[in-house]
Amino acid sequence: MNNISDGLGNCPCSGCGGCIAVCPMSAIEYKLNNNGFLEATVNNALCINCTKCKNVCIRFQNKKCLGINLKKGDLYAARSRHKLTIKTCTSGGIAYEIARYGFDNGYKVIGVIYNYDKNAAETIVAKNKEDISRFKGSKYLQSITIPCYKNVIEQAKKDGREKYIIFGTPCQIAGIKMAFKENRLKNELITIDLFCHGVPSYLVWNKYLQWLQYKHKIENITEINFRSKVIGWHDFTMSIKDGDKCYSRSSEYDLFYKVFFDNILLNSACRKCVVRKEVSMADLRLGDFWGKRYQDNQEGLSAVLVLSEEGKFLLNKLVDNSLIEIIEKISVDECTSNQSVNDYKYDDIHYKAISSLKSSTNLEYDINSYRKLLPIKYQIRINLKEMTAYLPDYFRAVLRRWYRKRFK
Repeated sequence: MNNISDGLGNCPCSGCGGCIAVCPMSAIEYKLNNNGFLEATVNNALCINCTKCKNVCIRFQNKKCLGINLKKGDLYAARSRHKLTIKTCTSGGIAYEIARYGFDNGYKVIGVIYNYDKNAAETIVAKNKEDISRFKGSKYLQSITIPCYKNVIEQAKKDGREKYIIFGTPCQIAGIKMAFKENRLKNELITIDLFCHGVPSYLVWNKYLQWLQYKHKIENITEINFRSKVIGWHDFTMSIKDGDKCYSRSSEYDLFYKVFFDNILLNSACRKCVVRKEVSMADLRLGDFWGKRYQDNQEGLSAVLVLSEEGKFLLNKLVDNSLIEIIEKISVDECTSNQSVNDYKYDDIHYKAISSLKSSTNLEYDINSYRKLLPIKYQIRINLKEMTAYLPDYFRAVLRRWYRKRFK
């Protein structure tokens, strides 16, 4: 069959949802696979071999067709002009200011929320300013893009005057942008992707929720902040509420963050993803401005990589409307050297750990099992880092800043 199941492309499915958005026969199913990742699968009985799904799938594209090389962009350090926005956003509040500006100026704004009923990240079209606020903050989970992406394409077909601002991971933005192109849509479209780390399995997330319930009595999440700034911007702190009960712990202690930073239980599609590492189809790429330059900043600062004239125009509009301030222009290499732009190591351990993840019921056991297979040097470094979890927050933050200034 001449569809995305044909030879399975150059890498595993990233679950971006672009193929489902363009399929004229609704022949593609979108659900969690056995490894806990969203994946597209074709019902060949319904397929008419139109090739639309392959035309929008990054697995079947040459790297040259997947956008501009990141090194050709212009990189700025920037932040919102509003202190409360910076305080309540993950980094410098640029994404929120873009979303707010877009909504106020007639754009359909598409972003990611945490759906408390599904306990999952979900892509939606903002209906009101409350939804724009729900876009705030990182959600380190694979976002459910369907039916949102399919509905956006259908609406754009009906009304060419509709204009869109879409936020997503690099693979999601590539998918939806190629979906617009495949349907020859002329709607105004501005896309923003992220300096992406990759996404862990929902098997991990579900086991983590069970661990929270068993060990910390968090049963029904009413509020979640994957990157609380309660200690400071540089300190990754998971903060979760269940009514009056609150769990707030640093990445050195938190089980989800242990998995996230080990990079072993991320999606196989993320491990060598070219749109994570090298190229982008977006107009802007956003992220935290990590590195020594702003190590003493504890409020938060964004890295803004301008990749197109449309991206430059939008950034200038935000400045002109006094929504953001540009701190300085900096080399792309300085920023990307502190981002996840390399292949992840230990593929053999990754596949063993994913297989084990499906059969065990305990996330701590999963982590300990695959860590035993990692190099001794890595294990020692991890153990030393996690010993700091029991230090007072202030001392741990000071120790981290000292280490990064001295050794990074």
